[in-house]
Order: sequence, then C-alpha cells, then structure tokens
Amino acid sequence: MESANHPKPDKYVLIISIDGMANYYLQDPNVRMPNLRELIRGGVCADGMESVFPTATWAIHSSLVTGNYPRKHGVLGNWVVDRPNRRVGEHFGDRMWDMRDVLRGETWYDAAKRMGWTTASVCWPVTRGADMIDYNIPEFYEQEMFESHCTLSLWNELKAAGLPVECYGEWSRDHARGPMQDWLTTEIAKHLIDRHNPNLLQLHYLLPDSYQHNYGVRSKEVYWSLEYVDERIGEVLEALDQKGILEKTDVFVLSDHGFVNTTRTFYPNVLFKHKGWLAPNLNDEHEFKDSKVVAVSNGGSGYVYVLEDDAEAKELLMIEVRRALADSDGVGRLFEQEDFPSLGLPAPGEVDDHCPDFAFEAEPDCFVHFDCSGEEVTGSFTKFKGMHGFLPHREELKAVFVAAGPSIRPGASLPEIRIVDVAPTIARLLGTELKDTDGRELDTIWKEEVRLWSC
Repeated sequence: MESANHPKPDKYVLIISIDGMANYYLQDPNVRMPNLRELIRGGVCADGMESVFPTATWAIHSSLVTGNYPRKHGVLGNWVVDRPNRRVGEHFGDRMWDMRDVLRGETWYDAAKRMGWTTASVCWPVTRGADMIDYNIPEFYEQEMFESHCTLSLWNELKAAGLPVECYGEWSRDHARGPMQDWLTTEIAKHLIDRHNPNLLQLHYLLPDSYQHNYGVRSKEVYWSLEYVDERIGEVLEALDQKGILEKTDVFVLSDHGFVNTTRTFYPNVLFKHKGWLAPNLNDEHEFKDSKVVAVSNGGSGYVYVLEDDAEAKELLMIEVRRALADSDGVGRLFEQEDFPSLGLPAPGEVDDHCPDFAFEAEPDCFVHFDCSGEEVTGSFTKFKGMHGFLPHREELKAVFVAAGPSIRPGASLPEIRIVDVAPTIARLLGTELKDTDGRELDTIWKEEVRLWSC
C-alpha cells in the first residue's frame, strides 16, 4: 500500500451525514440546532446542495464518497433488480454485496488510507467489507450482520466497554428506538476518538429520516429529532476538544436529501400483474424468475425492468410497458434509456446487470411501493407520511452542506453546490485528489494557505 510512504498526519477530518435533513430546515426558526449554527457562524454554509437521482440513501452516499453520479459508481439506488438472477437486489442495509463488489471508483476513505491516514466509519452505507476503513461499523439492520461484518477488534472493545452493541440491529429497525441507535453511534464515535484518534471519521445519523417517514415534514417529532442529533454532534465535538484535537479538525456536516409529504401509493407491480407480465413467487417476494416485467421502488421513484430475452419480443413488450406507465395515475415523469445519462444513470452498455429499461418519478404526493399482493394500482393512502427519492432538482429535496475548521475560510460565500463536489473537496484536505470525478473541488472555501497546497 502507498500509505507506507506517508507518515500519519497531525490533522483530522470529521464528516457527519444527517439523513433526510432538507436545506429548508436551516431557514426554519423552529429548528433549534445550536451546535450546527455555531459551525455555520465560524465556517461556511452552502445555499443548498443538489443530490443525485434517485434521492435514495445508498446511491447518494456512494456519490458523496466518490464524487461521481450513479452512472459511474454503479450503486443505482436502495433497490435494483439483479438481472442475471432475476431477483431484487438490495443495497439497502448492505444485505447482499460487499462494497468492493458494487462500488466503482476510489472513495475519500480509500484516498485517506493511501495517504497514511487512520480511518473510521460508523453506520455509513455501502461500507460492508471496505478494507481501507481501519475501524468499521457499516449500516446494517440485522444483528447477525453487525456481528459478522464489523471490525472484530473494535466490536470486542465496545462490548468490553459496556456499550450495548448487541442491540444495534433491533434499534436500527425500530424507529421508536431510533434515538438509541443514534446515541450508540455517538458513543462509539467518542470511544474511537479517545482510544484510536482516527484522522478521518465519518458518521451517519438516521433519526430525522425515520421520523419524517413516520410523521411527515416539519412535524414536532422531526424538529425534536434534529435537536437531538445536534446534541449528539455537540458530544462528538466535545470529545475532540477533550482529546486536544478539535482545533486541528475540519468538520463537515451534510445531508443526503430532503423530504416531501405523501398521501397516495402507486403499485407498479400490481399493474404488471394485471397485465399478465408479472408472476409473483409466493415463497420468495424478491424472486421473479417467471416474470416478464418487474419494478422496484426507490421511494418517490421507480425502476422498471423488462426481462424478455428475445430481442424482437422485448421491443414489442417495451411499447406496451411504456404505454401502460404513461397512462398510469401516480406516474409523474417517465424516462427511457436515452434520458438516463442526463439523470446521472447508466447509458446502454453500462452497469448492465442492474440498469433498468425505464425509470419514472412519481407524482409529488405519491410513494412507489413494489408490493404486488393487492389489487389496487393507486391507493388513496400511504405507508409513509414523508418520502424522498424524487428528482434532486426539486427545492424540497435539496440537502445541507456546512464546513468549519482550521482550513475553512469563515464567512465565505458558497452558492448552491452539487453533492458530487464534496469528495473532491475532502480529497484536498487529504493532500491528494480523486481522479476523473464528476464533481469539482469547492476551492473558494479554503483559507489562503490551504488554497496554495500542491496536490
């Protein structure tokens, strides 16, 4: 490894992702986040941050760490169809694949390790099997995944320290106990800072996302969740201060997407079942070996796969599927493969195993559900009161970007940025660069001495 050529630096980067925190919350007087606002006063805050399509957590966090759109990094959403196996592919919860199997391109934590930095990650999506993370607890929802895929030495340390890591899976799945999960993430971060002093530490907080799904945007529960996460951020900053490294730490607080309220549900697979194109497997809802057309949901959007092997028959079926989707109540905008590159999705011949034939955005008040057990194609009810997954240019979906620390120029003006700009910016602090990224470095945020660094 190249890291052998680089001594461990005496500088630090903390990256915190607040899942689901829309940029509009920064202007909301009901949001009490004193620690975040103190960072803003001493650093920079973008006017907004445009995410990627679909605005779904696993695709977005892959874009964050690589600086690339899904077309290039390969993680196309929380759910895809794995064409070779004709079954649903779950990026969600890192259930199916190691990071190296699906995420293309160098990440900022790869680059950090290459430059001799110690790396740590807690609850960050698409990090299962990420061997460049020295201390790693990926985002899982099953306890057995935590037990088998977290860094073993760290896991045993946390158990010995009395932290209830045996509850991580249960607390991850149960939104009512979401505060406990984010508390545990914080306690692990404090342990890492005290015991291992990582140069790069990335943390992912989930509660605002969970509560917006359950209670809708700008609900009292969501306001409380943002204040709760802000308190946890304060604890992490205090741990850095007690360690004597806060003044050497550049802090980035960002989010992945915003939210809108939803009142209806669109079931594309029920539509396909009525058309005779989808044959449900009663024993395995994720398997579609006898189906011709299947859809997966990414919240406010969906991917549609036409699984006809014969080229001529597929072309005819594509015409029928296109017409059925275009005529469906609940579908807002329909996209075909020639539209995909403009969305940051693969062109024909790219990511073939997971790339859909159609993508669509739902109507703004509509959640896409891939269940096919019912008979109603569009229901006047929804499982979730709040949802994301829609096109990223919508104002409600814009994310947060805040940076502060010894390298950051206080009060620098920063217009709206793109989420793919974050990784090239982080790379500058690592003393290197990520090659061939879709994003660009935010060079206006640096103090003059940082701007003059040569990579």
